[in-house]
Amino acid sequence: MTASRMDALLVVALQDLREARGVVVERMPQIVTATRDPATRSVFDELIARSDGELTTFSRILKNPNGEPNLWAGGILDDACRDVASNEAGPVRDVALIGAIRKLLASDIVSLETAMALSLSEDGDTTAAIAEMHRASTAANDRLGLQLQRIAGASAEDNGKSGADLARHAGSVAPGTGSDERR
Repeated sequence: MTASRMDALLVVALQDLREARGVVVERMPQIVTATRDPATRSVFDELIARSDGELTTFSRILKNPNGEPNLWAGGILDDACRDVASNEAGPVRDVALIGAIRKLLASDIVSLETAMALSLSEDGDTTAAIAEMHRASTAANDRLGLQLQRIAGASAEDNGKSGADLARHAGSVAPGTGSDERR
């Protein structure tokens, strides 16, 4: 489909987001099973449940049930499945899976921001629904960022790094962004 109007591009964006939720619901359970850390599994389970609910929201917004397969979500989950196969169960695998799912959430957040901008000329309910999805994806990404620091930090402490070294580094990185706040 070639979109030549903003409203047509919004439909494409919403279909892409809907298809991403379908990929998450279908494929994330195997990622959850491969994750050892209970707090991380909990965030992953919440992502699956939220994606399932958001599928219903997208069905209400979109009248057309057809959509193209979502390549970014599928590719990122392919990467996560490779992480399962190539990393020993435990903290190393959990960190790799957190990284993969944070990539998925980052792509989702940017896609939601695009859809939100496109939806401003539509009804307020659509924009509000997209804004809530954006808030939830950002919160999940931030929670996983904290899990990443906790799990990797525990591993670093096992390798002789002090808690003060880790706190000093963690304090220079904005949660959920990976960027240095001092810039």
